[in-house]
Amino acid sequence: MAGYVMAATDAGGKRLGERTVSTAPNLVEAAEFGDRYRTDYVSVRRGQDDITLYGKDATGTWSVLVADAPAAVVVEIRRQHDALCRPEPAWDRDPHVGGPFAYAPPLEDGYVSTAIDVNGEPYGERVSSTAPTLAEAAELGDLHETNYVIAGRDDGDAVTLYGRDAGGSWSVITADVDAETAEEVCLWFDLTQHYRGRSSAGTDPGGQAGHPLDHVSAPQGGRMPAAQAISQVVERIRARHLDYPTQALAADRFEAGWSVYAPVDVDESDPMAFLDMPVGRSVFLVSDVGRVKEISSSVPPQQAEEMFTAEEAYVRRGSAEERFMADLRDEVLRLDSASEGSAGISSFTIDAPSKEAVASRASELIGPIAQQLAQLGPPGWDGFAAVFSFTVSGEVAQLRFWSGKRSTEARVPEQIALLVRRQRHLAAQMPAGPWWRLLVTVSHSAGTNAQVAVDYDYGDQPIPDDDLLAPEHYRDDLAAYPRAHPPAWLTAYVASASEPGAATRPAPQAAGATTRPPSLQDRPATPPTSQEPAPQPEAVVAPGPRNPYDAPQPPQGPTPPARAAQPGRMPVLDTKIGWTSLHADPQVITYGRKSIELEQVEWVSYSATQIAERRFMFPTFYENKWDFQVGRYPYYGGPKVAVHFSRAGRRADQPEEWAFLVSLARQYVEPRLLAELVAKVRRGETVTVGGSVKVSLNGIVCAKPRLSLPWESISAAQLRNGMICIYQKGVDKPVLTVPLSHPNAGLIPDLFATLTS
Repeated sequence: MAGYVMAATDAGGKRLGERTVSTAPNLVEAAEFGDRYRTDYVSVRRGQDDITLYGKDATGTWSVLVADAPAAVVVEIRRQHDALCRPEPAWDRDPHVGGPFAYAPPLEDGYVSTAIDVNGEPYGERVSSTAPTLAEAAELGDLHETNYVIAGRDDGDAVTLYGRDAGGSWSVITADVDAETAEEVCLWFDLTQHYRGRSSAGTDPGGQAGHPLDHVSAPQGGRMPAAQAISQVVERIRARHLDYPTQALAADRFEAGWSVYAPVDVDESDPMAFLDMPVGRSVFLVSDVGRVKEISSSVPPQQAEEMFTAEEAYVRRGSAEERFMADLRDEVLRLDSASEGSAGISSFTIDAPSKEAVASRASELIGPIAQQLAQLGPPGWDGFAAVFSFTVSGEVAQLRFWSGKRSTEARVPEQIALLVRRQRHLAAQMPAGPWWRLLVTVSHSAGTNAQVAVDYDYGDQPIPDDDLLAPEHYRDDLAAYPRAHPPAWLTAYVASASEPGAATRPAPQAAGATTRPPSLQDRPATPPTSQEPAPQPEAVVAPGPRNPYDAPQPPQGPTPPARAAQPGRMPVLDTKIGWTSLHADPQVITYGRKSIELEQVEWVSYSATQIAERRFMFPTFYENKWDFQVGRYPYYGGPKVAVHFSRAGRRADQPEEWAFLVSLARQYVEPRLLAELVAKVRRGETVTVGGSVKVSLNGIVCAKPRLSLPWESISAAQLRNGMICIYQKGVDKPVLTVPLSHPNAGLIPDLFATLTS
């Protein structure tokens, strides 16, 4: 977000006026803005966790109430200040119940409808004497450009949450629940409908960047080792008799766990070998608590890993009370540190929620789960029964509806399985631990409310064969949720997981979370284009991808050194892209009216992206893009030649013209650029590569993100998934990533290797 958002609000957070300013306002400016709207509070926001709150006390004096605080802390500070300054508090709800979703009701009787974002931040409200209709809630949400509206009586604790799905249609997400449950369901709905990964999470209408599920905390047991993740994948491959290698599997670390796959060997002496890469091979994502999710390599890896991380973050996140107290602790300790300990605060202890509170939170989610299941039934159903048999690594769900004497089976989609997974995690905090089976039965007759019956199965008796999972799934679950005294039958059953050739029972219908489509691994590649093949440069090593995600990408393995031109026939490309002529040879590249000599080129960039729109697990529509650029500095405004290729509809191979240009640049341009950069650094100069990485004899420096590393602390720079990943010694995750599309980013691995050799 550019600049600061200054908002005049009432005690309940309702916005009365808003202004965007380029610099942070001072106390006088904030006071003038608040007085203009005849209110006592002004908030200045720059990001989700960077809010300053100004307030006016009973004497009319303005002051800074809290600075650089997260939204939850601001809400509580504003409530406390208003309670001290006015005889009647703005609302009497416990802030620990509902967090930001505990909105401020008006003084008069009636229903309050509040337009909110996924964080519960209010953007506007409406008061009515009757409950809002779906159309009225949608109108309020559209008016304030939010995806959610929460409504309830001012004298009651039950609220109804309305939401807009990915297609733009409004519906009742959950009805008659408490505010904290509404927050749970709102976040679940946003994850399944709107979240597409950190890079595409976007900003909310108020300008706050990011999403509450962008990051996941490490589990209490610590991160899973790579060897264990590979072992779990091998077990799954063998149990399901998948046509997939079980030897020499590789594991790449990401925030929530490991990406496990079978590496593909590529003949680097063949410049077109990367076109023979298998398409749609399976990749297994393994979380730190043992959940395994099989995906297709046709899905962009960063998107798949970020979605998987968000799912784990939702299931394992703390309660609203725990998050509020943690934010309050951090703010108190920060203020004490800023005052150099003058407050005398040496520690801040957060008590765990009571058993009653935990049980209440878990049981409250049963209602929304039942409401979501009810939407899967045929018209006029009389009742349904759902059985969930879950562990951390295996999930089976069965759902059946009854209409009179007829019954119909229905599939439980992954979205609802995710909500059930969250409920089980909450229930796991009880002394009995997580349930092995959850049975939900709903019945109703005309003119009566639905009756919901719930039964938790903790394995006191052996689980029926239809719901029993393979023994390794219970072993994984006991590792994630240790139990002092597991049932004797289960202990014996888990022991059979280590027996050679142990037979596994056939699994019943799986939940959407584990349903697998037909294998995409052997799907034939898209037929080659009928266009005349473009001539290729000779003696060029075109590196192929090592990660099976990367079949449609440009060079993805560790970048081999750029090679000087070899003697032989001069490669020439003379063709048309659409109606525009394209000519390229070792001396010049000409595209339309723009031309540049290769010896004058100062920077090179190339990239390939592929986006698949999917229905469930089946890619149906592809948007393929390939870009190639060469030019002279300045990067913006200098002479350059840019060639763009795009193909939509089906999966497409790399255009031969694009491959020619990339190989031409790697053979005839990059060796010269690399030698020039090395010479400048060794002369004591500082050079810039990748658009933002400054390289000198001392090491590297980057302004955004702010980073400074000496050479002795840098372990490697590798090309992976279309990004140059720079690693620090002793750190698994890259400390800096640079898109391959940035100018001269492809030179970073060779430049670093040369300077540190």
